[in-house]
Amino acid sequence: MARVPPVEWVPHVEAYVDVARPAAQHSASVDALAALVNKDKLTLFDLVSKMDMYLTTTDHIVRSRGILLLGEILSRISFKCLDVNTITTLSDFFISRLSDWQAIRGALVGCLALLHRKQGVGCIVIADVKRLVESFLQNVPVQSLAAADRKLCFEILSCILDRYPEAVKQMDGEQLYGICEAIDEEKDPECLMLSFHVVEVVMKLFPDPSGLAAQFAGDVFEILSKYFPVYFTHGVGNGLDATREDLSRALMHAFCSTQYFEPFVIPLLLDKLASSLPLAKIDSLKYLDNCIRFYGADRMVRHASAVWYKLKEVIFNLSSDQLLISEALNCLKTAIMYTDSSDKDLFINLILLDEDIVNKIRSVSSVEKSILSSLEDLAQLHALGSVISILAESSTYFCTRVLQEHFAHLVDIVGTKADYESRQLNNCNGSSSAPVNYGALYLSVQLLSSCREVALPMLRQEYVSCAVKGLLTLATFPEQCSPLPANAYEDILLMFTSIIISKFENVDLWRLSLKALTSIGSSIAEFHDSEREVVYYRTVVDKIVSLVESYDTSMPLSLRLEASYEVGTAGLNYMLRVAKSLEVAVVTNISESEANGRMECAEHVAHLFECYSSRVLPWLLTSGGVNELALSFALRLLDETKDLTVLDRMSSQGLLDSLMTGMKLLVGVCTEEQQSLIVQKAYSIISSMFSLPLKLMTDRLLAVDELVPSHSVPETALISMFSSIIVGLRPQTPVPDMMVTINLLSVFLLNGKMPAAYALASIFNKYLHNPEFSHENQLDKILDDILERCFLTVLANSCSKISHSSAGTSDDVNFSDVFSGNKLSKINILSSLAWIGKGLLMRGDEKVKDISMFLLKILCSDEILASIPSHQEEPYGGHSSDTSLTICVASAFHVMMSDSEMCLNKKFHARIKPLYKQRFFSILMPIFLSKIKETTAVTTKLALYRAFGHIISNAPVPAVITEAHQILLVMVDSLAKLSFDIEDKDLVYSLLLVFSGMLMDEKGKECILDNIQITISVLTELVSYPHMMVVRETALQCLVAFSTLPHSKIYPMRRKVVQAAIKALDDKKRAVRQVAVRCRQTWISSCLRWDLWIICQVPDV
Repeated sequence: MARVPPVEWVPHVEAYVDVARPAAQHSASVDALAALVNKDKLTLFDLVSKMDMYLTTTDHIVRSRGILLLGEILSRISFKCLDVNTITTLSDFFISRLSDWQAIRGALVGCLALLHRKQGVGCIVIADVKRLVESFLQNVPVQSLAAADRKLCFEILSCILDRYPEAVKQMDGEQLYGICEAIDEEKDPECLMLSFHVVEVVMKLFPDPSGLAAQFAGDVFEILSKYFPVYFTHGVGNGLDATREDLSRALMHAFCSTQYFEPFVIPLLLDKLASSLPLAKIDSLKYLDNCIRFYGADRMVRHASAVWYKLKEVIFNLSSDQLLISEALNCLKTAIMYTDSSDKDLFINLILLDEDIVNKIRSVSSVEKSILSSLEDLAQLHALGSVISILAESSTYFCTRVLQEHFAHLVDIVGTKADYESRQLNNCNGSSSAPVNYGALYLSVQLLSSCREVALPMLRQEYVSCAVKGLLTLATFPEQCSPLPANAYEDILLMFTSIIISKFENVDLWRLSLKALTSIGSSIAEFHDSEREVVYYRTVVDKIVSLVESYDTSMPLSLRLEASYEVGTAGLNYMLRVAKSLEVAVVTNISESEANGRMECAEHVAHLFECYSSRVLPWLLTSGGVNELALSFALRLLDETKDLTVLDRMSSQGLLDSLMTGMKLLVGVCTEEQQSLIVQKAYSIISSMFSLPLKLMTDRLLAVDELVPSHSVPETALISMFSSIIVGLRPQTPVPDMMVTINLLSVFLLNGKMPAAYALASIFNKYLHNPEFSHENQLDKILDDILERCFLTVLANSCSKISHSSAGTSDDVNFSDVFSGNKLSKINILSSLAWIGKGLLMRGDEKVKDISMFLLKILCSDEILASIPSHQEEPYGGHSSDTSLTICVASAFHVMMSDSEMCLNKKFHARIKPLYKQRFFSILMPIFLSKIKETTAVTTKLALYRAFGHIISNAPVPAVITEAHQILLVMVDSLAKLSFDIEDKDLVYSLLLVFSGMLMDEKGKECILDNIQITISVLTELVSYPHMMVVRETALQCLVAFSTLPHSKIYPMRRKVVQAAIKALDDKKRAVRQVAVRCRQTWISSCLRWDLWIICQVPDV
């Protein structure tokens, strides 16, 4: 299309930049320029070139107008496709302008416009979003800006959190503090709406107990608490979009954004219930109701008493209006239902045994006159009846408790049957000798009504269950002797199917109907009813399975997947239909994700893949008929993912991991011939994407930067998909251009890409010394080269201090081929070595010793640890770089010894030599024991304990017990030393399980008896272990087992054990308290018998 000459559009730029022009002309100029860009009559490049003077001038008024114009145009061309370079250039410009406070509005408008762009038309990349966040928090003083600009700031933060959460998941405390600073003291209603939403999303992003939400909950809530209750009011004509109700709702959602607000929110809400302002009380009750639901029983149980007393004050306060009492009763109902602790009598006892409630019921019982004579008494009685009704209606158990506590007594007060007949006669004669206690009568009726409400659903459920069972029985008669005509049979299927599709809110009926449909389908297969199979397929299978293929439906995806799978289990043909439907749904949603960039599509695909891989595929494997289906699906996935742009989007949406897992499983179930087709196609895609120097790659291992100088996200994603295919191959399936493939994977491995490590580990496990392939001798050499490069990469900063030979490397390696330690993630390289070592260990290859000795050398070398750059990224939270490296090295032994679902297992056809774990344990045990004994440095010894702990906990227990006399003290010392760091909690639990196994074995008991004092001392300390409940529970169980050992050995330790058990009686977890009671009783009774025996041995004087 012909371009418009500058003379026609430059005046629009000049008109907008001129602040003297009216606002209407400014708006018209922006609209005109945006229309030209949208119609391709003006390019952004030409526009920016001509505007260069306005964008860079030192005149801040002109500069701010120019930047604002560019931002406004960008916001009006949100649906126009822009290439990556243009988006990157605009991102760089507007991010840099955030530091220009005089032109801040234009920078904010431009950044917001970039953030709002959708995937399909060119959008800002994650790396630039991260830079934007950093620059924004560093340079933009939000609270010093005008209200309109502050609103833009909060819209930017809200958009980033909603659409690009991965950009802020690595946020540090300083950045969170910057967000708090931006929100603090905000007073504009529309800005407050956005700021409350920002807090809500930020806190939801960090659910981990050690995350930012837990650390800064108090600081963030201190800011939020200033706005409760919301007093904002405004007239209709002031142009504001936010109402008081909107603000209050947004603040309530922020209060409920994280459970870590609970210690601050609940006391505040309960305190506000004492306010003299009705609005504050109403809001407090509404917030309290929502917070109880969100925080859950574990957190709310500690507030149960305070909540009840505050609600009681409102409910029985005569000055409270009806709306307030109604809200309090609703809140009480929620509290009863959701504060369901392990002690289910907790809340009901608070109410039934409450002194005020007991006194009120007694006062009702003692009144022998009409309760209607006093309005105050009537109000109190109504409140009491409401509380008891709510309590009784909450559950069958609560209803029974209330009836047992009060009903018989109330009925006695109302009168016996004889009294009733006497009063009836007297009333008929116009006189009554005894007054009716209307209070007791009212409470009795309320209780009976509540019982009816509890009983009716149970009865209805029984009726429904019987009806479904009857229809199921009729529908499962064999066709030749069925009492049902064909149309009635189809009507039953249609009815059950309609319940599945439209009545999913009724969970019980829905599950009964689904179970009935599955049983009917199974009966068809059992009796080989061919005609009914056609009807069932058409009426049930097609309709239910089609739900999976649909994206837009009100029925939750989890229920659609469950219904499809359960119906599929009725027969092989049905499950094949389900599998095909899931394949179509995955491919369709990947395409939609590419088109519209919706994160929901990515989550949708992840759930579909989860169902396919964890439920459908295993079922089909046991029934047969899965190979062709898997081949078709794998090839379709390759077709969908061969475009680098598609892979880039999938990576940014978090979809890649699901696709890789699915691809591995699909390849794993295929035959060798089918796998060859898949891997050949994948390799051809790789070859077309990379310009591979095949001759060089066949002869030698290339340098990291010789093959692929810079790895983009899409290229990494492509290699990751290819790696997942390699992982699933059978040992008999040839890998195309094996040397080239290994060379390519090694480059990505040395760049710290873990999928390449999984693939190489699989190759060396399955193909090393494999006589079926001509390159078996080359594999040995290239394995040596890869290990050598990995060793040298880790040692890159300390090569002058540590001899290469000590790490199993040679001296003729060219260091120019190795990246420096600053450019590589040493952590990932060490993890890669662990996976390669695991592959070699499982097949029984001797080269695993080289890797093990190298890792051990790292653990024992302070010089290596000292060489790690202090600025290196720390992937283990607050740990230092040194600690992070030692944790990774120790975890490497865990990788080698543990079973893995990711790769190198029977499912993915790994070669597994029998007893390989026992042999590895036997080889390393004396080496570790010697190193631990020799080491004096505390940090080094702790690292050795951690690594050896992984080996012990993953070795077969009989092998460990055989060497118990050598390793028991090391195990016990490891438990003591590792119990201080929360990062080691899983390892502590694993070691404790091994110890409990020793305690159950006779040989293990002998070793423990020889070291009983130190062993019991460590166990009593673990009874108070704060980081994991099961550690405390298991330690107590071990102490219970100790009580069966010879009394002469355990008697001296009785006081320490009993004290530890008594201390555990106050544990927060019921399971721990129960074992603590058992432990205390066992030890006290056991030692008492010993004391009595000793007394009996003393001769009488």
